[in-house]
Amino acid sequence: MLVTYDGIVISRRTVGESGVFIDILTDEQGIIEAAAHGANKINSNLLASSALFSYSTFCLSKSKLRYTVNSAKPKFSFHEIGQDIEKLALASYFAQAVKFCTPSEQPQDSIVRFFAIALYEIMNGRPLNSVKAAFELRYSAELGFAPNLVACDNCGSYECERGMYFLPNGARLICADCFNKDYGGEYELLDNDTLSAMRNIIFSQLDKCFKFNVSANSGKQLSRICEKHFLNSAERSFPALNYYRSLYL
Repeated sequence: MLVTYDGIVISRRTVGESGVFIDILTDEQGIIEAAAHGANKINSNLLASSALFSYSTFCLSKSKLRYTVNSAKPKFSFHEIGQDIEKLALASYFAQAVKFCTPSEQPQDSIVRFFAIALYEIMNGRPLNSVKAAFELRYSAELGFAPNLVACDNCGSYECERGMYFLPNGARLICADCFNKDYGGEYELLDNDTLSAMRNIIFSQLDKCFKFNVSANSGKQLSRICEKHFLNSAERSFPALNYYRSLYL
């Protein structure tokens, strides 16, 4: 049985002298593991398509046990990411996140487009911590873990002159007028830029969720909050994230 999917290679493992197993992110089947025989040979017509972060159209032969790459045609290459260690570390974190959180052989809604946009933003010079925050928060929402950023969870106010608090454990907003200072859980008073960026990430169209500007201080707050929210949602951390963090120490 032959099937054809557009997808992005999110991981690869060498097998023997010239073969590889690749994990392909697709909309139709989530994560697909496929064997690409001879893909590491210098003259292989699968060499470019089986590279990490290659966005290609894959023709796959499906058996009961596995998929095999029959042919592939590259659509777009993100190979430039590999020329910068920070960009590569961040893209690898994104790849590990989707590999862990995206189910195998189950339809997904625009996950390939979202991942491609994230890689494009990494490659084309947008501040990496802003890209990281946008990916973490929007992907959390795509997984069903969107925080309530519409209004105060108590009174329904969209904004408050005295500011809005974000409660990570409940993933919700409480305006300063309603906030009880005796509250014993975690909370953080959001900068206006931070709240505006978070709302843009969650509520804008997919191709606009990375398009925002924040000050340096707000950017640090945004990065901290989005990372914590995503890791709480995923209930784990990722080796590539730890490495990415180490580059800034």
